[in-house]
Amino acid sequence: MPVYPLLAPGVLMTSDDFVAVNFRLWRRQRRTRFNHWLLGLALLLLAVSVAVDVVQNGHITNLSTLAMLAVGLLYGLLRMVLVRYQLRRGFTKNPANQQPIDFAFDTDRLRGSSSASTFAVRWNQLQRAIRVGDDWLLLYPNDAACYYLDLRRLQAPATPADVLALLREQQVAVVEL
Repeated sequence: MPVYPLLAPGVLMTSDDFVAVNFRLWRRQRRTRFNHWLLGLALLLLAVSVAVDVVQNGHITNLSTLAMLAVGLLYGLLRMVLVRYQLRRGFTKNPANQQPIDFAFDTDRLRGSSSASTFAVRWNQLQRAIRVGDDWLLLYPNDAACYYLDLRRLQAPATPADVLALLREQQVAVVEL
C-alpha cells in the first residue's frame, strides 16, 4: 500500500525530452497515420509508374513522374524534420517549460508548484492520462494543456505503478503508448 502523498520533486523536462514525447504523440495521431499511409500509397504508385515506364521503354520517358516521386520523398523526410523543429521552437518560446515543478499525488487531487505558480486538480477534473514510454506520464486537465510528469523523479518508496494504480482507482483513463 503506497504512502500518500506520492512525491515527484523538481520535474524539469528538457527540450530533447519534450520533442521526443510530443513527436511520438504526433506520430500516433489518427490524422498523422492516415497522412503517412496516403503519402506512402502515392509514392508507391509513382514508383510503380516509373518502373513500368523503364520496363516498357528501356528508360524513363516521363520525367515529371520521377520529379513527383522525388518531391514526395523529400516532403516525407522534411515533414518529420519540420515537426521536430516546430516542437523544439515551441518549447523554447514557453518560459513555463524551463521551471522545475514539484508534484504531489494525494488520494483526492494532484498538486503542483513551481517558482512561477501553484495548482491543484481534483481527479475528476482530469480528462485522461497518457503514459509515453517508461519515463513520462502526461496528465490532461483539458484538451489544450497537460502536465508532464517524469516518472523517474518519483521519490522512493513511490513507483510508477503506484501512480498508475492511483489514477485507475480515481477512474482517470490511462492510455499507454
